[in-house]
Amino acid sequence: MKIPKTFSIMNNGSNEVARITKKMLTFLPKFHVEVNGQEVLTIKKEFTLFKARYSIDAVGLEVRGNWWDMDFQVLQHGEVIGMVSKKWFSWGDSYEVQIWNEEMETIIVAIVVAIDCVKDDESSSAASSGATF
Repeated sequence: MKIPKTFSIMNNGSNEVARITKKMLTFLPKFHVEVNGQEVLTIKKEFTLFKARYSIDAVGLEVRGNWWDMDFQVLQHGEVIGMVSKKWFSWGDSYEVQIWNEEMETIIVAIVVAIDCVKDDESSSAASSGATF
């Protein structure tokens, strides 16, 4: 167990190309995504009374659609550069990722992994507290 909680994305040469870090000691959960050593986006839980809600902050990037159910588009300055959809009939969590701008490949993969981490963190905390949604 590593504190803070981190996930690394490696390329074929076993070099780290992205890192997702859950910030510790914050009032609400917050995840930072770094690509090639530079922070590119933050996913943070917003304060709500009923249903969990998260926001994604990224310069020039927008995630549009139902990202909680892993069915969304990634836009850069309003232009679609990728699309993500969950594969429902598979073992474990599997996603289909289409990327139209190869330069953004690592960032889009990092977004998918980060959102999956956020969802896993949320379901783990709900299970441990006995909460239901």
